[in-house]
Amino acid sequence: MKRVFISADIEGVTGVVHFHETEREKDDYGIFRRLMTGEVNAAITGVLDAGADDVVVRDAHGDARNILPEELNPAARLIRGWADTPLCMMEGIGACFDAVVFIGYHAAADVPNATLKHTMNLRIAEVQVNGILMAEAGLNALIAGMFDVPVICIAGDQAICDYAKRTFGEIEVVAVKDGIGSAALNLHPEKTRDLIRTGARRGLERLAEFTPFKPDPPYEFVVRYRYEHSAFRAAFYPGVERLDNVRVRFASDDLMACFHFFYFCQE
Repeated sequence: MKRVFISADIEGVTGVVHFHETEREKDDYGIFRRLMTGEVNAAITGVLDAGADDVVVRDAHGDARNILPEELNPAARLIRGWADTPLCMMEGIGACFDAVVFIGYHAAADVPNATLKHTMNLRIAEVQVNGILMAEAGLNALIAGMFDVPVICIAGDQAICDYAKRTFGEIEVVAVKDGIGSAALNLHPEKTRDLIRTGARRGLERLAEFTPFKPDPPYEFVVRYRYEHSAFRAAFYPGVERLDNVRVRFASDDLMACFHFFYFCQE
């Protein structure tokens, strides 16, 4: 039995170029949540084509109520809303899964020519783990790696696809748009869905080629904030070392302990 976990964000979806398009109260949000649902459906179809028996989708953007349940492929189950655990965008992952797919993902904060780049929120300027720059994809791949589950496919802008190749190896990537400053050159949604379906299918077909993303312990998280008060606050978490005005460090042999720190220190 093959089980696939899909974590879906929205900033990396085809056509999205402004934060207003990702926010529930804004006029264009309905258009782009439907496109997000379509890209997730394409990934579901792809892994089903490759023999997946069970697919769980984690709605991982904003309030986690973006994917349209009635329009989702009925072969999948959907996790909506936040349980507020350190697993965050990967809530629901476990050792029972064989593979992970990322849909609608975006680059880390401050990466050039990347669409709506950020790392968890706009208060964090940079996260490094053992000296490796962490996009949200990197952090979430680390969580999957704790359960020995590899990432097999990612879809998003060109910058996050380049990052995935550098960080995870030759997984399947689907670049749906290419950043031009704060603009982007986008594929047509129909073309994007075709490519995602193919990429997800190929990823699961190549499953034996992939290994989980698991740097060697000890683990060192260094977080650089945009504002001094964020580092000041984080420094009260047990075991945190304040490195300078805006950076803090937390280290442990226990990766989950590091994610506990990161969960409570994202303000």
